Amino acid sequence: MADRPTVLVTGGTRGLGLACARFMAKAGWNVALVDISGKACRVYGEAASVEEIVADLQRSSITARFYPADLSIESQAQAAVQAVERDFGAIAGLVALAGGDIAGTDDAAAGGKALNNTAFVAQEDFMAIFNRNFLTCVLTCRAVAAGMRARQQGKIVTVASVSAGLGVAKETTYAVAKAAVVHFTRCLATELRPDGITVNCLAPAATNTGRFRATLKDRTPEDLVRLRGTGRLDRLAEPEDICRVIKFFLSPDSDFVSGQVLRVDGAQYTGPL
Repeated sequence: MADRPTVLVTGGTRGLGLACARFMAKAGWNVALVDISGKACRVYGEAASVEEIVADLQRSSITARFYPADLSIESQAQAAVQAVERDFGAIAGLVALAGGDIAGTDDAAAGGKALNNTAFVAQEDFMAIFNRNFLTCVLTCRAVAAGMRARQQGKIVTVASVSAGLGVAKETTYAVAKAAVVHFTRCLATELRPDGITVNCLAPAATNTGRFRATLKDRTPEDLVRLRGTGRLDRLAEPEDICRVIKFFLSPDSDFVSGQVLRVDGAQYTGPL
């Protein structure tokens, strides 16, 4: 394992997390997958089991392993990172992708949309969604940063959303949590700058993942139009559009880039984020 860098991908068994894991495995990185449980990969029909995912990743001649953890609980986040470091050694990169706008609390985080997914959502649902998006990011970054600081190197990539810079009529808690991720990224980049660690954030638009396709009834008319679009930019984002930027932030090409937020949306929104 020592001759290949290791990336830890949270939310790594489904959606954009799974796409990122596959992309980085093909790029020659060892991959540590962390998700809330081994059942999460089946929620949107993207894989039959984590064993299948790991076997598929290892066909790229890399090492891959899965670690179950509820990353909104500090002790579990720390234990997962310690297990990855024990098995792989140094974590060269973190991609914090755990999240979603669902309010479900089952052990696969399947759930569904909150009943009133607005600014007036029930407090219990608000905290569940906020913690799933913001707290998972914070606690994982903190756990990984300890080892990176000791080595004086590392790459952290957080993932927000275009919703972080918009006023939204629905999915308000998700948007608020992603806005918090954006500013946490800037603060963490400032704090880790003396240690030579870069911290950057992606803000993707709606992306054609299994979760997107499984929740079409909840999508905006604009998103559905883009799903059918064929133009270079006037279309829905594909996972590879996002993964290529993640790879850049994990690579030496971004060694002097930190504290930045990059919207990946085909110019749907061009104002400041």
